[in-house]
Amino acid sequence: MHIIMSDAKPDPNQRPYKPEPEFTINDLETLKVLADPLRLQIVELCTQAPRTVKQVASVLNLPPTKLYYHIKQLEERSLIKVVDTRIVSGIVEKQYQASAFNYRVDRELFSLTSQAGKEGLNVMLTGLFDDTREDIQNSAEADVLDVSPDDDDDKPLNRSLLISRNTLNLPPEAAEAFYQRLKTLVREYSEMTVPESSEQQPYGLLIALYPSTGTASSDKPKT
Repeated sequence: MHIIMSDAKPDPNQRPYKPEPEFTINDLETLKVLADPLRLQIVELCTQAPRTVKQVASVLNLPPTKLYYHIKQLEERSLIKVVDTRIVSGIVEKQYQASAFNYRVDRELFSLTSQAGKEGLNVMLTGLFDDTREDIQNSAEADVLDVSPDDDDDKPLNRSLLISRNTLNLPPEAAEAFYQRLKTLVREYSEMTVPESSEQQPYGLLIALYPSTGTASSDKPKT
């Protein structure tokens, strides 16, 4: 299960350090460090390019002093690495790079036969949902996202919040096809080549598709 997936590509002309393709998280403490919403943002920024604490703080619109503790936590767990240092006004300034392009959580960490496994699953889900909630709120406040509930056909969909909570009643073969089509669609757009000259906007995508113990739609009372 991936907690961070990036489509960033290494640039040998700009990066002295090339992140690994994947970093596997196999202990609860490392998962707790990464699952924090602010640390998730730091890692995502450092996946795109090497950054100093001041550069990260500028993007996140936060004072650098608020980031030092989080940077230290990420570095101690090898989730980010120091890839360059330089002297600025007599002070050593470090550049940080994400250790990998993708971060995956080991399935064994979610083994529900132990209390640690249950805690691991809860930590990951809480971190992902909190980070997504915060990202949506920030985008709305920055007027990048239109969360108006009005159904207006004139509004561009590319500024909309597309969110839905459904229970699908599917036979196994249809569920298998749904999984495959969804994975293919995400891969198609994440690997799409876009000219650098074109206007681009980052989009957040959080997908949850899973067998549910909830009431099937066919069992719901009809109105």
